[in-house]
Amino acid sequence: MSTPSTLVADRYRLVKLLGTGGMGVVWQAWDERLHRPVALKMLRTQPELTDAEREVATSRAMREARITAGLHHAHAVTVFDVVEHEGQPCIVMQLIESTPLSALLREHGTLTPRETARIGAQVSSALAAAHAMRIVHRDVKPGNILITDDGSALISDFGISHALGDATLTATGMMHGTPAYLAPEVARGQSSSFASDVFSLGSTLYTMLEGAPPFGADANAIALLHKVARASYPPPRHAGALAPLLREMLSADPQRRPGMKSVASRLSAMYEGTDAAAASALPTVPLAAAAAGTERLEETAVVTQRLDEPTAVTERLAGAPAVDRPARKRPAPPPVARPVGSRPGPPPVEPPPVEPPPAEPQTVPEAQPRRPRRFGALVGILLVTGIVLLGGGVLLFGQLGQDAGAAGGPGDGGAPTTAQTPDAAATPSPEASAPESQAPPTTANTSPPPEEATPAPPPTDEQRIVAALTSYYSTVPGDLDSAWPLMTADYQVNHVGGRDAFDAFWSEVADVEIADVRASPPDGAQATLTYTFTDGRVVQEVTAYRLVDEGGVLKIAATEVLSSVEQ
Repeated sequence: MSTPSTLVADRYRLVKLLGTGGMGVVWQAWDERLHRPVALKMLRTQPELTDAEREVATSRAMREARITAGLHHAHAVTVFDVVEHEGQPCIVMQLIESTPLSALLREHGTLTPRETARIGAQVSSALAAAHAMRIVHRDVKPGNILITDDGSALISDFGISHALGDATLTATGMMHGTPAYLAPEVARGQSSSFASDVFSLGSTLYTMLEGAPPFGADANAIALLHKVARASYPPPRHAGALAPLLREMLSADPQRRPGMKSVASRLSAMYEGTDAAAASALPTVPLAAAAAGTERLEETAVVTQRLDEPTAVTERLAGAPAVDRPARKRPAPPPVARPVGSRPGPPPVEPPPVEPPPAEPQTVPEAQPRRPRRFGALVGILLVTGIVLLGGGVLLFGQLGQDAGAAGGPGDGGAPTTAQTPDAAATPSPEASAPESQAPPTTANTSPPPEEATPAPPPTDEQRIVAALTSYYSTVPGDLDSAWPLMTADYQVNHVGGRDAFDAFWSEVADVEIADVRASPPDGAQATLTYTFTDGRVVQEVTAYRLVDEGGVLKIAATEVLSSVEQ
């Protein structure tokens, strides 16, 4: 019999009894080798077990404890040693001044969504670290979560309940412990898994918010086990922004639950993202004070949700990425007609365009066409009258020199006039006469130039989001290679579960349709998806999305299934 001062395994001296439970008793002890206080849990196997079953249970418990000893995390109780005393396995653990979460909930009632997110983020981070080491807890519940005086949360008893047969049917058909936090598949006899830990944590968060587990707390364990197996529970009423995450974690299908790492990141993001809002709300009694038994927790305003993750808060994730829209090219403006050699006209009139003012009268162009006729007549007179021709020619060419200087117009800039011979004057060249016989092209200069075509505006954030989602779902399930890069790397790993899981999921989908896409710029959206599976099932889901722009391409970074209905 163990009493204070008893020496266990020639090393741990019992100091005082800390508590008892269905799995055994917990002592505060002193490690005489390392001179430090420790917690020593003496495990108790079930009395109805045969000697052979008891030996197997003891060996299993010690094996589970040894495996857990390799886990070192700020929010997990550290296992120091595993020993045997009087035929019973004993686990030596870190001694933590704390209160079980189950006791706090009984004494002080439910917690706010913000406090629930904080505790959940800490516990899920420890569970995610355990899952990375391939350790399944198998018994996540409020009784195995310890709250310290400063409000920190730690998870304990990895695998111990499973080893001892707690919360399972024994060979005699007896039920020990409560199945209230079991996953439905475990209640139906399947093995525990990482997904079942996610479900059990979801049930724990649900209890923190609603005051009771999702499937109730029926004293008849067998009846409760059947409720769990059916996986039907009332939706949470006080979860606020945590509601979408809880629905994902409590999904009856293990494959639709988010990973524990995703749960941790989304819960942490939700808690940290609401610090400012919480600071302006009514003050909340610190959880540490409740752990000390001083005050009752008060509920604060419901926090707003950030889809990080998923939301992680878990990402809740599934969904589809977005694709980049091709950039629209700015149309080239049409060329403006400008007559070659045209003389400058009046300055263009500012829009709106008006009729150009009439060009100033120009007498020179009309005088020039008649000048060859005058030259022809004069030449005839010269042929008849020789002497008169000489004298008249001199006078005539002098007059022509003056007239030609006047006909040059303002464009000549006062350049000296070259004397012409009679032949040249009598036979004007086509090049010289053609421009003079045409109307002055002043209209091209008097009207305003045409306006350049207005380029099409770039797509809005809303248009890009809608296009991204519709483009993604147009590639699945037929072109998975094109769909895969339309998700962020974090989403591919922590939500989808890798390329193999991605291919496996879509291999069971014959068709998917997207409708009612509603963008919430800058990065959110919601859409209705209708999946037609290869086995004939048709499932309609309303899904929320968060997208991230990576190099000009919108990619799916988080998803939440808001509702799922099998038609």
